[in-house]
Amino acid sequence: MKTFIIQNADKIVRAADYKHLPADKLLVTSIFRTIQGEGPYAGCPAIFLRLSGCNYGDKAEGGACQFCDTSFQFDKGRVMTFDEIHAEIKALPGYNASHVLVVTGGEPTLQYNLINFMEKSWDMFFQIQLETNGTQSSFFSRLTRAHTQEFRPAIVVSPKAQYSVGKYGRLSDTVAAWATDLKFVVEDDPSSPHYKLPSWVTYDYVSHCTVWVSPMARYKKAYEGEVASIWDRDLIDEEATARNYSYAAKFALEHNYRLSLQQHLFVGIA
Repeated sequence: MKTFIIQNADKIVRAADYKHLPADKLLVTSIFRTIQGEGPYAGCPAIFLRLSGCNYGDKAEGGACQFCDTSFQFDKGRVMTFDEIHAEIKALPGYNASHVLVVTGGEPTLQYNLINFMEKSWDMFFQIQLETNGTQSSFFSRLTRAHTQEFRPAIVVSPKAQYSVGKYGRLSDTVAAWATDLKFVVEDDPSSPHYKLPSWVTYDYVSHCTVWVSPMARYKKAYEGEVASIWDRDLIDEEATARNYSYAAKFALEHNYRLSLQQHLFVGIA
């Protein structure tokens, strides 16, 4: 049985908790330039727009995200206009329009204003990638081809398995229709809900499927912020993590999936 140190725990929030925001504003945790470490644009220079709040924000024991270390606290978020966000992005050293904008959280699709923000942001980036847990089907019901103009955002859906029930819930058809990639954590532990993918994942169901290796080892200490390193032996169980990487590689080969190794952890950047 793993022992997790719950870090940056927050409260559970819903889409209704953002209704007070004017139509041209978002609740933002952070904006920073980095290398995208995983998913379809791994290795690319990227601007991360981390939005505040998550419907799994309590990171409860036995829940879907007890191993999540990300800080996205709802009450600490900054209310920012679209123009303010764009200005802060353009002021980042090294920014240019060849970057990928990665919109993440928390759970960004809790904020319906995000649809209009993406529509107004296309000319600033090579591509927009939206990271989501796939639980907010009402967000995708509002998203139309008109909103995405001639582009289509890369929508990376990372379903979450519940430890308490030992399995993944099924994605709604609405979310699945918009997903360009599905991303799953795998782990070399037959008792883990991440040992195999759910039965509803088929080759016909997704265009791409990434096996995402998270160092789901026994966390030995808590750390602040989001910068971590795979080489930190006080944080990472090296042997368990190595087994996970090996298992994920074999799993990807067996099922003809892409392998994603969280490159940012290897170089120690956010």
